[in-house]
Amino acid sequence: MPHHNRDMAIRLFHGTTEQFDAFDTSCMLGAHFGTAAAAEARLRDVAGGQGEVREYEITFQNALEIVDLGTWKFPSVLRELRSKGVLSAAQVDAAYEANNRSDAAGSAFVKDALRAAGYDALRYSNLVEDAGSESFIVLEAEQITPCDDNASRPSMCRP
Repeated sequence: MPHHNRDMAIRLFHGTTEQFDAFDTSCMLGAHFGTAAAAEARLRDVAGGQGEVREYEITFQNALEIVDLGTWKFPSVLRELRSKGVLSAAQVDAAYEANNRSDAAGSAFVKDALRAAGYDALRYSNLVEDAGSESFIVLEAEQITPCDDNASRPSMCRP
């Protein structure tokens, strides 16, 4: 049974080597956020420390507690959601069929299943970057507001 948080809004960090004004989560499960130390460690691991860490406010109502899957590949995500009872065996098969059509179709199927189960985010204890810190994945770009000077639009973050 989901544990419902009401309109949670927290400030977290995301490391990136890309230049963008808005997240596009249409072809992925969602965007990852964590502590500044976790974002910096991730950049060291994947880009030799190149890139920048940006602060964002993420909003969600109900985050599913899961384990840190490390690489977050589609099969690992499906196994975890099946073990949590979010997906049935038939839904796992349907998710693979959707993903065979396209990454976007597979991601959309999984996000729809999460929302149908009452979740709009994932929460996990980070095992790699800033081990023990809490990280989140939000499903939709609308759940993300930039809080730093890198944003081209005015910040809507609370001080």
